[in-house]
Amino acid sequence: MKIGTDIKNWKEYLERKFSDHSIFSIDDKTNVLSNGVYTITAIGSETEINFIWPSNDWLTIDDIQFHNSKVNSWSGELLGGNGPKRGKFNQENIDYVDQVLETPLKKGWTTIDYFLFGKIFKSVTKEGMNPKNGMKIFTDFNFGCIGIILFPITFLIDNGINIGLIGKKKTSIIKPMVE
Repeated sequence: MKIGTDIKNWKEYLERKFSDHSIFSIDDKTNVLSNGVYTITAIGSETEINFIWPSNDWLTIDDIQFHNSKVNSWSGELLGGNGPKRGKFNQENIDYVDQVLETPLKKGWTTIDYFLFGKIFKSVTKEGMNPKNGMKIFTDFNFGCIGIILFPITFLIDNGINIGLIGKKKTSIIKPMVE
């Protein structure tokens, strides 16, 4: 989508992109101080795309994230959060956001949840519906930064789960919002 005289900010971009109300619904809670989220869902899909903390004039967005209630994983912070360069409204960032939105809208994604002692250990999100070939979007350790700090141990746990020595893993395929 190109910036024209009729699209002046992110809100107008989103309203245009998701204008087909027979497919998409919009929940605008950006005016709710404790929320600040503009959510897009598609009829028949449990996937949500969240546009988080837009500025009052909608010329910047802090972040975009997508998730599905069927799985533990999510997309991560696709713009980086906290006033990122990619959150400013301009043609370069519109092109980037269009590319980011291809995953939840048209490609779908795969999530691999790793369980250890019956609890979620980590989740890996990959682009597309083929868990072996998809580009990794995000890895979320249920234990927060400890998973990254203890990398050698998490590496051993990953391998133990992958070969079936300990724990288990569950792969889920999330269909695109629009098929």
